[in-house]
Parts: sequence; structure tokens; C-alpha cells
Amino acid sequence: MDDSAHPRESDKKTARLHRDSGGQSTSGPLVVGVLAAIVFLGLFLLIDRAWKSELTERQSATVASELASLRTQVESLINGLVHSTIGLAAYAYAHPEMESSEFERVAERIHRGHEDLMLSLTLARGPVIEFVYPLEGNEPVVGLDIGAHPEQAASFYRVLREREPVVAGPWPLVQGGWGLLVRAPVDTGPVQDEPWGLVDAGSDQAMTISSIALDFEVLLDKAGIHDRMDLLRVALRGRDGAGDSGPFFYNPHDLDDDAPYQHHIRFPGGEWQLLAELDPAHAGTDRPVAWWALGLVGALAVGGYAYRVGTGLQQRRRDLDRYRGLVNRLEDPTLVVSGRRMLWANPAFSRMLGYQPPVDTELERLDLVHPDDLDRLPPQLDFADTDPETHGQEVRIRLGQGDYRYFLLRWVPVDWGEGHALLLTFVDVHENRLLFDALTAARDLQEAMFEAIPGYALVVDSVGTIRRIFGDTCHRLSPAVPLVGQRLDQLLPSELAGRFLEVVHRAIEEDTLQTYEYRLDGDVLMNLGLVEDGPAVRWFEARIRPLARSVDDLPAVVWHSLDVTERRELEARLKTMAWEDPLTGMANRAALERAFPRLAARADRQGGRLALLFIDLDHFKPVNDRHGHAVGDQLLRRVAERLKAHLRPDDVLVRLGGDEFIVLTAPLDEREEGQHLAERVRQDLDSRFEIHTGPDDAVELELTSSIGVAFYPDAGRHLSDLMIAADRAMYRVKAQGRNDVALADDVSIPNQNSPQSANHR
Repeated sequence: MDDSAHPRESDKKTARLHRDSGGQSTSGPLVVGVLAAIVFLGLFLLIDRAWKSELTERQSATVASELASLRTQVESLINGLVHSTIGLAAYAYAHPEMESSEFERVAERIHRGHEDLMLSLTLARGPVIEFVYPLEGNEPVVGLDIGAHPEQAASFYRVLREREPVVAGPWPLVQGGWGLLVRAPVDTGPVQDEPWGLVDAGSDQAMTISSIALDFEVLLDKAGIHDRMDLLRVALRGRDGAGDSGPFFYNPHDLDDDAPYQHHIRFPGGEWQLLAELDPAHAGTDRPVAWWALGLVGALAVGGYAYRVGTGLQQRRRDLDRYRGLVNRLEDPTLVVSGRRMLWANPAFSRMLGYQPPVDTELERLDLVHPDDLDRLPPQLDFADTDPETHGQEVRIRLGQGDYRYFLLRWVPVDWGEGHALLLTFVDVHENRLLFDALTAARDLQEAMFEAIPGYALVVDSVGTIRRIFGDTCHRLSPAVPLVGQRLDQLLPSELAGRFLEVVHRAIEEDTLQTYEYRLDGDVLMNLGLVEDGPAVRWFEARIRPLARSVDDLPAVVWHSLDVTERRELEARLKTMAWEDPLTGMANRAALERAFPRLAARADRQGGRLALLFIDLDHFKPVNDRHGHAVGDQLLRRVAERLKAHLRPDDVLVRLGGDEFIVLTAPLDEREEGQHLAERVRQDLDSRFEIHTGPDDAVELELTSSIGVAFYPDAGRHLSDLMIAADRAMYRVKAQGRNDVALADDVSIPNQNSPQSANHR
């Protein structure tokens, strides 16, 4: 075959077509790349905004939790001190002729354990303070006329007028410093007409109020306000319990009225307003620099990838245009071969190689095929005895410049001259192969991301059929339990499956993300293959998001579920701790107040009584002084164990604080049962306790107790009535030599608001 077999006119047209298609502008891929980068940046900023919003919500939740805890601590501390003031006032009411020594004994007991907080305890006769404890450092308080004091008079008359406790201040104290004044009326009967402001001080007047002066800074420290200064800026307003209508009395950071966080601290006789804002130095919404670097690099990567794909697609279109032109003119890269010899090459093949191969050349000598792809073609490229290959073999073909490109090589038999030959065509699939490799890599990345999702993730359609399952814990599923293709009602109890399907339908109908928390029992977990054996209950939190496209013409959702069992168990433990005494593990005062209404209601229904035992350990303070608080704490735990051994399951054992315990029984049929219980407890405590002070050391301690017993409803229908009555009975035991049991009077404490209460007192 000579050169006339390749007309030059055809070569010119082909070259012109190649120039026209190859000269297309690259502005299209560049625009696509820029737009892709902009879209990525938009999505990145949306994600960043959502992240910042979540950080802000978490921060707000943390601040709200801190403030709620702070408010609870302040209220608990002040209410406890109010009860102490009320107790002192009640004692003064019961002992109107109380001497100084008796006052010091009662005040010392209240003051014990609060030396740094309580500056003084006082009793006033008329408007004049008569008793002060401790006297040392508080000498200026004795004889102080409160009714004439320019700052404290208002709260004094308010106590007398309202017959309720009042938390006054903080005010400057005559003994120096700033303090809160917790005051309670001695007589809580009807308001008298006596004008206290006009009565001269005199010893023949009745006791009027009890007061406890508190160190304001120590109160703030014990309440935890100082500890939170590294996170929050805090202010208090409402001097004398005036709430948000009162002035600021603690505002180290000059907060305004419109502080973002505001709470009310309520206590008897008034309230304070707690204002707070987050310290700017602890704002937790800043994202790391690496996050912004990731956004920038991601935008560049996405834009570059889009530009590359666009360029590749543009090149692909050019190749396709050229291919169509070549096919229309029978100018595909084509060879006519016979056996191992090349009989003819069309102009496109020449262009592919960059030169005109000689006719009758052996194919091996052209060195066309990549060595690693030769095994896909006939041995030694001898096509003589091969079957036709219409589907083609993908091989790399060396071009004239030495580069390799992927071609789909097909051969079909044709008649050529007087004999038979094969038409060997080369279809350029290089860009397709690159695109396929890119798609394969993207698919692998997608699969890896799916499998890395924490927890379990399901694709569930609108009829409840599981279409797919993935997530990092899917490998835990038993292979014997096929989930894909199963319906929810086949895997779960009907009621639970119905609730699941309702959530799926709601997500699809509202086209919004749904959240759902649920529990799975042991049999369900085993049926799903999540556990192998043993009963178990697990809690899960699910997020259900509708899919944009249907699955087999059915709407579907992604159900992503996380195991939150440990979190729920932690929440349960925290709730339990709120009702326990941390030292002994027994109930605390809050648990007692919670249990009393329930037990009282049972006693009313059954016609029975409740017994309240007020137990005070005799001479416990010397144990701490001589052996240390560690030994004292062990002794308290041992005492609690002995007390618990005498109680029924429904009885309540409370450590009130220090060395004081309270037992509140379930309903009793007879009063003697409560008296016998108190005597058994007293006898059991009147014995030796062996306390270990080291690995091989122990000390034996002797202990007695003074117990006062009050009965519901004989001594009162309120918990405070029973506690006051039992406390008085216990003090009678103390006054008579300790180590005994005393019963409270059988006469009920009258209603404080009734007209008869003044006559009764």
C-alpha cells in the first residue's frame, strides 16, 4: 500500500477539526471551579455557624446549671441558718426567764461548726439586745437599741409586725465588718398593739427577737460564689430581701440591670436577685485556627478538583467530537491485521503514533501495548486464531511521545482483498478510566465515612423495611441475624415497632430532623444480635433525618442511634446523691422533708402514729478533739449502721448534721412501739465501739446518747412541730444528765396563725 491510500485532503480536514476542537477556551472549567469553591465556602460557613450555635447553647446550659447550683447552695445555706435562728427563738420563748449561762449553752451548740460564718447570736428584750454569744469581740452589741438603729430598725419592726423570720442586710455591724442579720420573732402569736418604737429599754420587757449575724464574705465563700469567679461575673441585689426592687449590695464587676442571666434566691421573709454574665475571658465559642485553615484548604481543593474534572470533561468532549468526526469519516484509530502483521493503518492511527508505520510491519515491533497489559491480548499479538472481541479489552497504548493512554481494543473479522483479516479499532477511554478511578476513590471514602459513624445507622423506608445498615458498631451484630430486608414489626414488639414507624412518618411528612429516646429490653437486644446472652436493658438516643431521594420509589429516612445507657445511669446516680448524706450514706434533711408528707398521709389513712426520734450523741466533740475527725467520721458511720439495724424498711434514718440523727418511723399502732424503739437504740449505743486508726491500730470508744421522742399527730402535724418537740425533749435529757429517753408533751403545737395560739403559749 502506498501513500495514495491516505488522501492529503482528508488529513487537512482532520487536522483542522482537531485544531477547532482543541482550541476551546478553558474559561468554562475555571468558572466551574470558582463556583464549586464558593459553594463549599458557603456550606463551610453554615456548618461553622451551626457549630458556633451549638457551642453557645452548651455554654449557656453550663452557665444556667452553674447558676442553678449556686442559687440552690445559697438558699440551702440561708434556710439552714434561718432554722437555727428559729430554734433559738423557740427556746427563748419556752424559757422566758433564761439566764446568761443557759443562753450561752444553747448558743454554743448552734454556733458549733459555724465559727467562721456566725459572728454572733443575740436575744433582744424589747428593742434592746440583752444576750450575745460569743461575747468576746462582740462587746459593742450588748445593750444596742435596735429600734433606734438607723439601718437595722426597719428589719426589727418588720419581724415584730409580720411575726416571720427576716434576712436583713448586709449592713455594717457595730462590732465591725459587714454582715447579714437573720432574725426570727420569739413570740409568733398575733401582732400586739404595743408600739415598740416608743417603749424605753427595760429588763421587765419580754424577749422579742433572736438574731444571728453572719460574715457576708464567708457566706459568699461557703455558697460557692467566689469559686465561680473564674467563670462568671456575679452580682446580688435586694438588700433586706427586697428582690429586684432593691439596690445592689454585691456587685464587684458593676453589672447592669439587664445582665443576661437572672435568678431569684428565695428565703423566708424575702428574696435576692442573682445577676450574672459570662466572663469574656472564658467564652467558649471561638473555633481553632486549624478549622479556618481546613475551610480554606477545602475550598481550594474542591475548586481545584472541580476545575480538573471540568477540564477533563471538556477534554472528553473534545475527544468525543473528534471521535464522531473520525467515525463519520472512518478515521478511528484503526488497524487491519492478518495474524501478526499490520496490513493497513488509517490516518487517525498515524496521528495517534505521530508517524506513519510501515505497511506489513509486525505488531510486536511497534511496541504499542504496555508490558503489564500484554496478558489481556493474544500471545505475541497473533490474532490469527482468536475469536472476535466485540466488547473489547482495556489496555494502555504507547503514543508517539512515549506516554501511555488507556484504549479499548476491539477486533472483528472483515474481508480484506482476497483474504480474511481483522479490523482492530482503538477507542480512547483514558478520561473514562481516570473518572472511574476518581469515582472508585470517592465511593471508598464514602463507605469509610459510613462505617466510621458512631453507633448504629439504618436506612428505613416508609413501610418500616430496613434497606441498609452501617456505622462503626455494626461489626458487633451477629451475622446470624440478617437485618437488611426485615421490617420493624418483624424485629421488634408490635408496640415499639409502631412508635418507631410513627417517628419515621413524622420525619418524612414534616421533612425535618427528629430526635427520639427509647429503651430496648434484653430479649429485643438478643433478637437484634446486639448482645449474645444475659438479660440487659439499654437506652438509645436516635436522630432521624429524611432522605432527599426515595428508595425504590418509597420515601426513606436515616435512623442514627447512639447507646446512652451510661449517661442515663450517671443521671440516676446524681439524683440519688441529692437525697443522701455523703458521710454515712443515710438520708439527709431534704430526704426527710420529702418522706414526711407521704408517711403522714399513711398514718392518717391507717389511724396510726409516727414517731420522730431526735438523737444527740453525748460528749462527741471530745472524740474529734482527742482522736481527730477521721476517727469521728468512722464513729458516725458505725453509729448509723447500728441505728439502721433497728429500723424497718419504711422507716427513715437521717443524719441531721454533726452528731445529730433523726429517725422517722412508718405508722405505728401504739405509742409504746416508738418508746421501745428509742430505748433499744439508746441501749445499743451505750456500748463500746472499736475504731481502727491505722492498719494495726484501733481504739475503743464509749458513747451514750440523749433521745427525745415526739409523736405525730400528738405533738403537731408539721415536721417542724415534731422536730421542735423532740428537740425540747432531748434537751430535757441533756439537762437531767444525758443517756436517757424523754417523750415530748402530748399536747399538739397549735396552728401559729390561729387566734388561740397566743393564749396557749
